[in-house]
Amino acid sequence: MWIEKNGPTWRIRDIVDGRKVTIEAGWPNKTSVKKRLTTLKADQIRGDFIDPRAGKLTVAEWVERWWPGHATGLKPTSVQSEGSRLRMHIVPLLGHLTLDEVNNIVIQAWVTKLMSGLPDLERPGKWARRPLSAKTVRSCHGLLHSLMKAAVQGRKIRTNPCGDTKLPELVPKEMRFLTETEAGRLHTAVPEHWRPLVLLLVSTGLRWGEAVGLQLKNLDVLGGRLTVVRAMHEMSDGSLIFGTPKTARGRRTVTFTPKVAAALTPLVVDKARDELIFKTTTGLPVRARNFRRGWLKWVEAAGLEGLRIHDLRHTQAAWLISKNVPLSAIAQRLGHSSIAVTDGIYGHLLPEVDAGILKAVTEALEHIDPEALAAELEAETVGDLLPEMADEAGGEIGER
Repeated sequence: MWIEKNGPTWRIRDIVDGRKVTIEAGWPNKTSVKKRLTTLKADQIRGDFIDPRAGKLTVAEWVERWWPGHATGLKPTSVQSEGSRLRMHIVPLLGHLTLDEVNNIVIQAWVTKLMSGLPDLERPGKWARRPLSAKTVRSCHGLLHSLMKAAVQGRKIRTNPCGDTKLPELVPKEMRFLTETEAGRLHTAVPEHWRPLVLLLVSTGLRWGEAVGLQLKNLDVLGGRLTVVRAMHEMSDGSLIFGTPKTARGRRTVTFTPKVAAALTPLVVDKARDELIFKTTTGLPVRARNFRRGWLKWVEAAGLEGLRIHDLRHTQAAWLISKNVPLSAIAQRLGHSSIAVTDGIYGHLLPEVDAGILKAVTEALEHIDPEALAAELEAETVGDLLPEMADEAGGEIGER
């Protein structure tokens, strides 16, 4: 690199791919441009050099370069969701900016726009851009963070501007846990054709896609167990795809009771190994949107308005916790990526378990005489101390 006069100002030049190119221009005097050149050369020596021109790529241009490679490592459902976030929320609002123009202030303003939405001034009461939920905003920011991280790794910019963004707090949706009586009411309200599916969901904690994607070859009715190896997903274009479970530990074996086995038995008669266990009354795969229409009517009939299908999974976890099943076993049964996930979702239920433990201990101690117990403890303590006192005494005599 070298400096040279360029009209009334100075610039820094270099040879790239056999051609002379301008690295930076517009410096007012020779002293300032020489200081800048020294800094750039020092960065080269340390391996920290960032070509100032690289940051002039727009966010939209960088997305076009980055997305194809990033998408190859995603599941089809993630390609759909993340691609939608890019098209709907990142490129339209930030795509015109260059990479080096995107700083923390810009990102914070972008997050605010996503949260507050954009009213349609020509149509009062309507939205040009609807406000997004805290979860969606955080997902959009996470995708932008990955995009800018790749720009840092590609030496387009020096630091990731997404690091210090203040994000909206997540407000967890209220979980519903069915009692055994409520589960019975629901079972009665559900039409006979759908009872085996609902029973399996509430008694195993399977995710919706894992249940409706279950094939005969992965179900052992006589052994009372099934193997989760895939899940069915509905794409935005209406197509159905079968992919791997949500997490690596989602691939698992789940047991079920004889009652569930009895409900599933009629569904396996005269079916090929690759056939789906659950189908509609017309023999088609079960779609969540269509099933939900009936679900809303059934939960209302059971007096359980607002109950979501996913709450059946929560119910299974709550039942296990109430029986003091370890979180590690629950995490394995539900296919969580780690026990930390299970604790994060259901940890607030543990105080109830502790209360149950205390109650059991209290009942066990009911017939014990407190005075006799105190005397026994004292005797045990003295008995433990005597050998120690003897050893200490012997040591003192030896020293003397």
